[in-house]
Amino acid sequence: YRKQKNRIHTMTVEGAILTDPANLAAAAFAHFDSLLGTDHPRECALNLDDLIAPSNLDDLDAPFGEEEIWQAVKQLPARKAPGPDGFTAEFLRSCWPVVKQDFVHVFQQLYALRGRGFSCLNQALLTLIPKRSDAAGLGDYRPISLIHLVAKIFAKVMSLRLAPKLNELVSPIQNAFIPG
Repeated sequence: YRKQKNRIHTMTVEGAILTDPANLAAAAFAHFDSLLGTDHPRECALNLDDLIAPSNLDDLDAPFGEEEIWQAVKQLPARKAPGPDGFTAEFLRSCWPVVKQDFVHVFQQLYALRGRGFSCLNQALLTLIPKRSDAAGLGDYRPISLIHLVAKIFAKVMSLRLAPKLNELVSPIQNAFIPG
């Protein structure tokens, strides 16, 4: 019942009423790709070597350890929708003793790839949540991204590694969103 209730059967796009699932999907993709998609790769990248003395970067570029992965897992928010892999943070926390070696191995593989191939994992499913009960057009829906759990953990591990360096990276006049 819930799947049927949550399904979008009809939508008004530019004055036309769409009912065909393929047309609905194409319209949604075009609309949200223009809002959320990336048009061009970045022309410049952040070069940490220019910002921090190289001797201070060693801990940012170290292999991932079991304890830092576990710290990231513990800090993931609870009660979030699963991503394309179907796993939630609660599942991982409850099964950690059983799956931790597999996750450590995955993170060792990610480290060995040195950033190559991460784009396959860094993908999301987009689901549309109606903003109101009589949602009719694409503007009446709020998109949420459902991200792979490994990608969430990777981002958390990297943010935990980077957090101690933020005072060196961000000017005091631009640190409004840095804790402390």
